[in-house]
Amino acid sequence: MMRKAMKLLAVVAAVMTVGMALMAGSLFLWERPSPGRVLAVSEAERYLLAAAREGDSEIVEGLVKAGTPVNVQDKRGFSPLILAAYHGHIGTVRVLLASGADACSGDSRGNTALMGAAFKGHADIVELLLQQPCAVDQSNGIGQTALMFASLFGRKDVADKLRQHGASIERKDVSGRSAQDWARTQSAEPPIPAAEPTAAAPGNQT
Repeated sequence: MMRKAMKLLAVVAAVMTVGMALMAGSLFLWERPSPGRVLAVSEAERYLLAAAREGDSEIVEGLVKAGTPVNVQDKRGFSPLILAAYHGHIGTVRVLLASGADACSGDSRGNTALMGAAFKGHADIVELLLQQPCAVDQSNGIGQTALMFASLFGRKDVADKLRQHGASIERKDVSGRSAQDWARTQSAEPPIPAAEPTAAAPGNQT
């Protein structure tokens, strides 16, 4: 417990230091990304992304309360919420949502936290994200939806939850395939992928 407290204090101190540096940088017209996309440029922002990936809810909450943007993204567009959802950290997902994280925001390919959780089969996180004001059939850059990912990888419980919330089994991606089409590619007992997701999967290389 003491170790956690010391770690949190160290991070908060780092945030304050970085904050002063940011103020100084603004005097020299330091350009930031366009509105709606905050790329990680400070140590505090990178700490937040790393903490979300590891599911360290205390650090995540402390950094956000200290002023670190909750919707910051890395160069691939992964936000703290996308990372926490993909890696199955439901406690961290709750902290981020309570802190104002945008559940509808996608990565550089348009993959959202819901798609990542559906792909990995995190049914509890999918249920939580379905309570957010996002379209259940929100699609990525090539028209894939959370239901398509759940169907492709045999996440039956997740697919059921998505359908119960209105996800379409007939909607098609740019290749012309629907969730039903993707489901037909599965064997009787779909294997759980041992490797990291392919380029077409949400949360790739997270």
